Parts: sequence; structure tokens; C-alpha cells
Amino acid sequence: MKQRLILWESMIKGCCETIDVMKALARFGGFVRYYDSTEPLSDLADIICSGPCRRMMACCGGGDQVLTMLGVPADVQSLCAVDINAAQLFVLAGKARFLEQRKAFPTFEQLASGYPGRIAAVKKDIRDLGRMPLLRSGTGKVVNLPEGFGKHYSLVVDDSMFVFPESGPFWKNDPLVIERIRDRISRLEFAHIDIFDSPQYFRSGTLDLIYLSDIHWQEDLAYYRAKLAALVELLCFNGRIVTYLDSGDHYLGQGISPGRMLLQHAQDFSLRVGQHKRNGYLVLERMEGR
Repeated sequence: MKQRLILWESMIKGCCETIDVMKALARFGGFVRYYDSTEPLSDLADIICSGPCRRMMACCGGGDQVLTMLGVPADVQSLCAVDINAAQLFVLAGKARFLEQRKAFPTFEQLASGYPGRIAAVKKDIRDLGRMPLLRSGTGKVVNLPEGFGKHYSLVVDDSMFVFPESGPFWKNDPLVIERIRDRISRLEFAHIDIFDSPQYFRSGTLDLIYLSDIHWQEDLAYYRAKLAALVELLCFNGRIVTYLDSGDHYLGQGISPGRMLLQHAQDFSLRVGQHKRNGYLVLERMEGR
């Protein structure tokens, strides 16, 4: 534990505080946006193991990607999960603690009942989609969903989280992966910040890998490019950025994701495209001497 804390202290340059699982459980909570993931996490595990992964930082999201990274058969020394939504940090901490105590992967309902009043899902009604016009990106034509859409597809989520029947990471029933995760819980840290602000707090050249969630930005602006350039500076030379390029990340045919922006400006960011869209994942390596 002492060695791990010294390592993170050498990486932190500002007032950012990183805390452990128990402190995260005590401090965080709120409305949860994500609990599971549709990413092919077995591919993510293979990518993580294909290069250095001693010191990593990751967007937290629902935590499945972070736990997958923590459980790979490689030399993982430290992993900092960051998110601007405190509830997502709680979800990851809750999953990690559940795995540590019960050697099993929890449902949203189990976490919500185990920590009363700490997390809730935003109330949603899928029937609202019946009043949402869609824009075809190819033609620019506005398309209205059928009137009967809401009658056939109605789902109200209130204080619970809807997940797919087969949801959960590929390793949720694998005792070897679960045991690795349990053994490394003390190497997991949490920071309540936007990952794109992390260069303000962490030292340059200290990370082997950064995992970015597939989020959406309105435009390819110089403001965003500057944020990405600063993020790249956190990597060691030959360090990697990994992100998942969801096919729907061009929301209504507009905007761009940070992953696609990194791909388009890879040369400007001194990045080499290591693996382009392996089952959706993009891997970019920081080049030396640029």
C-alpha cells in the first residue's frame, strides 16, 4: 500500500485527490447514467495485455472497463478511475467491494439495496422517443418514428437500472479473473474530475495507458484539440490511448467523438495508429522524439 501511494504522489502535481475504494463508497453517490457496457471487453483485455500497462488512467463509466483492465494477466501496478459524475465512481467502488467480499458480480439492485439512498437511476420513459424526430445523416431528411412506437415499446425506469438480460463483463463467472481483481483492489484509485482536465493534476510522461470512453463533442474545435494534446502529454513514450469507437457516436449525424478526433489529428498529436478499429477499439501510441 505504501509503495502504491508513493507512486501516485509522484504522478500528481496539483491539488487533485485520489482515494481508495472504501473512501469512494463513503463519499460518492447520485444519479447513475451507466451500469453496464456493450463493448467487447475480451478484446479490450487483449489490447491492454499487448503492451505496457503498469500505470493506467481510465474513464470510469459503469466500471466494467476499469475492472477488466484491473483483472488482466499483466503487470498492473496502479489504475486511477476518473469521472465527472460522482455516482459512476460509486458504482465502480461498489462493484469492486462486492467482488472483494462475495467473489461475484453485483446487479444494480444489489448495490442500491446494499447502500440505501446512495445511487438511483434517472427516470426515463422510452415512449418519449415517439416524439423525437431523427435526422438521417446521409440525406439530411427528418424522420419521425411511427405513432405506434410508444405503444409497443414502453419502459419506465425509476430508481432502478434497466440492463440487458445477458449484461455483465465476459469474466463475471471466471474465478481466475475475479481473483486477480480481488488481489488488486488496493491498486485502484478514484478521482472526481473530468478526464480531459487531468493534465492539470497529473505529471507528464507518467502513464502507460489511458482509456477514453466513447463520448460526444459538438464540433472538432481547437479548444478540444488543445485538451487532447495535453492529455497525450501524460503518456510515456510508446504509451497508448485506447478508446471504443461506437458506430452511433455521430449523434444524429452531427458532432465528433474524442477518439475520432485523435484519429483524424494523430500526426499533430505525435500519435501512431497502432490498431485501427479492432472490433471497435482504436489504439494510438505516443511516438518518441516528436
